[in-house]
Amino acid sequence: MTSALTGSPLGIRQGPSVVKTNKLIAGLAGAALLLAGAPAFAQHLTIGSRAEITMDPHYQWLASNISYYRQIYGSLTVLGPNAQAEPMLADFRKVDDLNWEFKLKPGVKFQNGKPVTADDVVASLNRAKTLANAAASYAGALQTVSGIKAVDPQTVVITTERPNGNIPQQLTQIAIIPKEIADSATRDDFTSAKAAIGAGPYKVVRYRPGDRLELARFDDFAGPKPHWATVTYRFIADDAARVAALLGGDVDLIDYVPPADLARLQDDKRLAIHTRASDRVMYLIPDTSSDKSPFVADLDGKPLDKNPLKDVRVRKALSLALDRDALVRSVMDGAAQPANQTVPPGFIGYFDTLPASKFDLNEAKQLLASAGYPKGFQLTIHCTNDRYVNDARMCQAVGQMLSRLGLKMNVVTQPKSVFFTQMTNHSGDRGSLLLLAWGSAWTGDASGILNQTLHSYDKAKGMGTWNLGHYSNAEIDKMVQEANVAIDRDKKGGFQGAALKAAMEDYAQIPLIILRVINASKREVAFTPFADEATPATAARPADASAATPKK
Repeated sequence: MTSALTGSPLGIRQGPSVVKTNKLIAGLAGAALLLAGAPAFAQHLTIGSRAEITMDPHYQWLASNISYYRQIYGSLTVLGPNAQAEPMLADFRKVDDLNWEFKLKPGVKFQNGKPVTADDVVASLNRAKTLANAAASYAGALQTVSGIKAVDPQTVVITTERPNGNIPQQLTQIAIIPKEIADSATRDDFTSAKAAIGAGPYKVVRYRPGDRLELARFDDFAGPKPHWATVTYRFIADDAARVAALLGGDVDLIDYVPPADLARLQDDKRLAIHTRASDRVMYLIPDTSSDKSPFVADLDGKPLDKNPLKDVRVRKALSLALDRDALVRSVMDGAAQPANQTVPPGFIGYFDTLPASKFDLNEAKQLLASAGYPKGFQLTIHCTNDRYVNDARMCQAVGQMLSRLGLKMNVVTQPKSVFFTQMTNHSGDRGSLLLLAWGSAWTGDASGILNQTLHSYDKAKGMGTWNLGHYSNAEIDKMVQEANVAIDRDKKGGFQGAALKAAMEDYAQIPLIILRVINASKREVAFTPFADEATPATAARPADASAATPKK
């Protein structure tokens, strides 16, 4: 969707004209496996999910994909609700500063009945690190890994090029599959479910692109047995349709509850709300590398000879023109908080003395004029419309605010499948201004945001995988690298905080808000929300109406 904004009043609450479904959400597909005399939900769970799965587990590094993968394929470690790495398929220990040992748990099997071996683990990690033409490579999740060795059938030793205490967290991102599949399977093999074989608690029964994913409990799973015998994920990207499916009883649990619907759902005695703070910060990425940015033009639409976003005064003007309190209030209906950096409070590396982000339209206009653009210029912002809570509304609101700065704004919202394919192509024209969100749970500190979104892009080293604006600052790179080799926790945090502070003061990224996780379910279903916004079926369980998660 594309729209143009030329200084119209700020009508944020209405948001964008997002594509609405024309189909009624009705009926559950397939019969639930019932216990004698038990209600249907006792053994079957239907989840209405905003995000659809990419079946190849090493093709597109997205948190929404990993939420599915942890259930189907499994991984050596897994993130718990509070973003701590826990053993899943393997126990682990630090051998020394450069080596970590992962020992497969006794009896770990794939869903085809074959035992999981160290060779399978090595093949899976190598595939994730080197998969050709990956849309968003997992190489960044294995950054610093220099060696992966099977020392016996149950044991893998991972060697890093420098001390890295985050290896257990990083391995939560990598799905484990059989070696023969890792060596030969294609994306089509996964999409057809032919190659969708893992060691997770659920196995794939059927995948219907654009519609649903059907799962069945894997009774030989080596971990805790999940409650639900069968699970159906219904892909319902439209927020209104997803809420309607829950209200209509067609699904038992939904993710990404629109904040505007929260009060209404809280008042419905048939439902339970499950909410917590997220680890995810929504922010803008300016193109700071292109001499001529692909989506910047003069007010007549002619390409500018130089890219204004390379000027820190222009980037600061964009930040000053954004009223984050209004974004929280009017776009997120209060279910968020303003952000002044791209790591949330509580994580190592958060710089707690960094001033709050300021809103000052007059100062923003003065800065823009001093940079040589007193009348502004034309700028396009690209965003997803089905990835984050209210992402399209946020995009439209940001566009309107920037139009008040004097910019002629074009707003383009796209399905995440289109957006990420274009914007993660490091050799192509990505965008001039992008809306993204980043979660820090998988590292537990600022190392993820620093290594993957702010360090200079270096494909060979797995650095800057998500540095979509190709920001490059040698001093910040140096601080990031010093943080990476620091062993002492406080020293590491100091380097990370200094690097983050320098990047924020250079407006390499423009933080907007810290999101909140909101799930809703039937009153009979209890659910533990995850900081990284995952909605695994394993986190849901039956609950008496009197024992359901409190609404408030």
